Amino acid sequence: MSETSAGGCGCPPTAASATGGAVHHGANERAHVDALHRELLAHGATILDPPREYPEYVSGYYAVFFADPDGMKLELVHIPG
Repeated sequence: MSETSAGGCGCPPTAASATGGAVHHGANERAHVDALHRELLAHGATILDPPREYPEYVSGYYAVFFADPDGMKLELVHIPG
């Protein structure tokens, strides 16, 4: 995912790993997660889980989960600190 493919939200993949069939990208701010979510909706993307906090992962974990056209689970996450 690049800045362009992330809807120009200014959220480069600062951290990415492939685990358990999902690809995770790091966002610098919560606002980047929200901006990508809006862009995904505008393009008719499949949203698996809308942006919210996931305290069961780690304090402040804020993410949106979505599927790419091939069904791969993708995530943009912001973790403060």
